[in-house]
Amino acid sequence: MARNKTCMFVGLISTAALSFFDPSVSAAAVVSDGAPLPQPEAYQQRLVDWIRAGPHGYFHPSVVWRRLGPGGTTGAYAMHAAADIPAGATLLVVPRGHTLDSFKTHDPCVTVARMLHEYDQGDGSFYAPYLSYLFDDTVGGTSTGLLPSSWSEEGQEILQDILGDGEERLEPEYYGHDSVFEACGKSFLAPHTKTPLTDARRRRLAEDAHLFWVSRSWTDKMIPVLDMYNHRNGASKNVESTAVHKDDSDITAYALRDIRAGEQLQNTYSECMDEDCGWGDIQYTYLTHNIFADYGFLEFYPRRWQLDGAVAEIDEDVDTGAKSFRWIFDRPSPDTLRWIEGQLARLRRIEDGIRTDVADHRTAAGGKHADRHNIDHEADSLLELYEGYVEVLARAVEHRDDPVGVTRPQFEQDLRAARAAAQYDEL
Repeated sequence: MARNKTCMFVGLISTAALSFFDPSVSAAAVVSDGAPLPQPEAYQQRLVDWIRAGPHGYFHPSVVWRRLGPGGTTGAYAMHAAADIPAGATLLVVPRGHTLDSFKTHDPCVTVARMLHEYDQGDGSFYAPYLSYLFDDTVGGTSTGLLPSSWSEEGQEILQDILGDGEERLEPEYYGHDSVFEACGKSFLAPHTKTPLTDARRRRLAEDAHLFWVSRSWTDKMIPVLDMYNHRNGASKNVESTAVHKDDSDITAYALRDIRAGEQLQNTYSECMDEDCGWGDIQYTYLTHNIFADYGFLEFYPRRWQLDGAVAEIDEDVDTGAKSFRWIFDRPSPDTLRWIEGQLARLRRIEDGIRTDVADHRTAAGGKHADRHNIDHEADSLLELYEGYVEVLARAVEHRDDPVGVTRPQFEQDLRAARAAAQYDEL
């Protein structure tokens, strides 16, 4: 799915924050000398300059990309606050003209075709800073092969071993996505409407563009830079944005709460209060395994897992590291508990084999098309998913008799209050 954003404080997020967004809280209030910080990579600076050059375009001068690895010298980049930023402060304004959409047809295939048409223009395209970040291997901005549906055959085989077989397998039961030629027709981008596209390079670019749409879009819209905030629910979430589906307005991201210097800026892919998230409806139905399938990573805590007929949540205190567990809506039935115990026993039984297979996969060539796959990412994700499932299944057994942590009436009441605070109560 596209970002049916695309997203908690324990319980419901404080969506009342949508009503306190204050455009007058400017960067000048938090930057001592007013000078914007330079970005570490040329493609990042190019994106920032492009956004700032647009009508009303804005990128907070104290926000900078930093690597997430040890010492900040390795690993993927993420946006961080280099100075304290107060709640309500504007972080980003994406001018409406900077978005890539389907020309109001609401057809994702048009969006994908438009991305490719603009990419063909190279630096002559207005969208070149964004599309170069997406497509070009040399810029270091992003990469293909992150979604399980585009993993190597070897990686998918190990994933199947973890999930199990038959009707009682672990989620995601289905992690595939239609190819662009299944979704948009065999003749998509072909010179003639009744003949398949045969050019290998064009087919590859079309598939890449479609996967970018799957993992980055708001329905039919691609929102540059806004789609570069990482996902986090819980107390670590600190970014919210205005609606993206109003075609006559810019899109603004702002500080949901006070943000301390050094914090990563993190948005939500599952608790957003807009139409893509059903104005909060999908909070307990679009779960950790869905995010894994649609975005290609195991989310940080809180994690919410579908365990047969029950939903279990594990959270982690950001300061102490202490873990908490709760059942969502219903306690597990006896049949569900037997299923949980059986899955835990199965995963523990295959642990040595899984770890050996993942180690071999990491050191192998990755099959015939290794250049199309991120083998280290596949290996890391497989271990994270395996260990995440073992953790939640073991804690579910331990907390089998705990009361329900969130009831349906409680959630519905909180959701009504949140919608009203966000001025969505008329919907």
